[in-house]
Amino acid sequence: MDYDLLRNSPQQLRDKELKEELPDEKIKIIDWYGLESNTNLYWEKRQNSYPTQEFFSHKFVKKASPLGIIFHVYKLCYAKVKYFEKNWDKFIPCHYNWNTQAFEECQMFEMECIKHLSTGMVFDLRNLSKINRIEDFLALCKYLEDREAMGKTI
Repeated sequence: MDYDLLRNSPQQLRDKELKEELPDEKIKIIDWYGLESNTNLYWEKRQNSYPTQEFFSHKFVKKASPLGIIFHVYKLCYAKVKYFEKNWDKFIPCHYNWNTQAFEECQMFEMECIKHLSTGMVFDLRNLSKINRIEDFLALCKYLEDREAMGKTI
């Protein structure tokens, strides 16, 4: 693909061409968050009355996992991405449904939370991003693994 030519292409054509390089799961993420490409080939969110927010390069989107892309949107660190990628079979994506007042399983691109299957604990991605100390995150991981080993639910 001629990226130099794409940089000078109209935004809609650029988006179309860039998306053709991506699998459906990654396209769903880009569409869900309403992202558009810019002339530097970064995916960004443009909204009236708000400054444009640049999320990540197209190069990053091509190489990252869908989970890594979503975690990048929520500003989760590399350690969290690696832990959840390695242990993803122990979690399901979910979001809160205000009508039923319950957490419901959803597709990965729609997730706002992660539910730990064996304990039933639900983690909001925004709250996970607030864990800044690696020691605190490792303690959380150990807690989940210990609870899972005991076979208890909350």
